This record gives sequence, C-alpha cells and structure tokens, in this order.
Amino acid sequence: MSSRSRSTTPEKPTISQPDHFYGAESSTPDSSDPEWLDPDDDPTASRGIPVFKPTMEQFADFEKYLESIERWVSL
Repeated sequence: MSSRSRSTTPEKPTISQPDHFYGAESSTPDSSDPEWLDPDDDPTASRGIPVFKPTMEQFADFEKYLESIERWVSL
C-alpha cells in the first residue's frame, strides 16, 4: 500500500481585475493587461468602487472566484 503525499500549502489565488469602477471617470481596466493594478495600490478606493463581472467559467467555482476578489474588499 503506497501513500501519496499532498502539499499542504494552499494555492495562492489570483487577483481578479474589476470590469470597471463605479463612480470613477475613465478608470476602466485594460483587459489586455491582466495585472494592470493591485488593490493595495489604492486602499481608500479613490478610483471608485470596483465592479466585477465573472465569466461563466469563473462563476462555476464561485468560492474560488470570491477568493480572487477578496483583496479588493476594505473594511
């Protein structure tokens, strides 16, 4: 009987980019550059409120999708 070892290190979720920012003037993400900005660069949300539009593929694993937008939430 062989045992397989599993990695216990969780996979770091990718950061989903917002579709646009509500209340912002001309702050639409550049879809050709998936890492165009980091949520930590704007902790006070001066760009506006990030609005997300998941694809059907992202929506299929909704928990994973929520993890990918979690860093945009500021309390």
